[in-house]
Amino acid sequence: MSSPLIEPQWLLDHLSDPNIRIFDCRYNLKDPAQARVDYNQGHIPGAQYLDMESDLAGPVTRHGGRHPIPSPTAFAETMSRYGVTGSTYCVGYDVDGVGAARLWWLLRYFGHQKALVLNGGYHAWLRNDYPITQGVPETKPGNFQAHPGNMPTIHFATINTRHHYVMDSRTEERYRGDVEPIDKVAGHIPGATHYDYQKVFDGPGHYRPKDDLISHFAKIPSQRPPVLYCGSGVSACVNVLALQLIGVTAILYPGSWSDWISYPENSIMVGSEIDSD
Repeated sequence: MSSPLIEPQWLLDHLSDPNIRIFDCRYNLKDPAQARVDYNQGHIPGAQYLDMESDLAGPVTRHGGRHPIPSPTAFAETMSRYGVTGSTYCVGYDVDGVGAARLWWLLRYFGHQKALVLNGGYHAWLRNDYPITQGVPETKPGNFQAHPGNMPTIHFATINTRHHYVMDSRTEERYRGDVEPIDKVAGHIPGATHYDYQKVFDGPGHYRPKDDLISHFAKIPSQRPPVLYCGSGVSACVNVLALQLIGVTAILYPGSWSDWISYPENSIMVGSEIDSD
């Protein structure tokens, strides 16, 4: 498929396809346990639930941020448990675009090209009055092979704002350092510009048309590769996906702000910065 986005009608037409696996990636940052409750109350038929903390992230250590990339072994075990093989199309959905984009990015990072996102997510599915269920599907184990490094990433020590176009995907208030409800230190990486991931949507989890996205990202200079970060490398995946939709390859800083501030020697900036490009 030429685009990683699929529409609800396409998924409805392919619900019985044995070569498709559907994953419910809903995630509530303020109450992580709520997403599992929501899944149990109703989900798209055939969908398995993926937990952001245990399935889509690795163990938290001193460095690496709040949602480190899971190990190849752990991610392969998760995907294999739900019957994913090299030929399986994996469809992720959620209610805000974040969890599905994270799954898409992880699948691509580990070398799986058949990664899809339901445009508009669960809300779009419900608006169409398509079926939901409380049943948990049974699947035969697969043999997923995880080969890391197939999506570009960067370590904090090699970020250079003169060479990279660094983009902060959090809300404007967190970027400026006015508030910080999650991490211990407020502010942003010096030299970073602000691109709230929510602005690529024209509805909950529904990506804006390609021309709109081109205009939205028009200030990205062609000679400076874009580096995306957020709080922990999750919501930034939305911007990575949006850029992919317009043919721009972005570099993810997986540890993001929560990793950056774990090194006391790293500088921080508060307030807004003027983009000189």
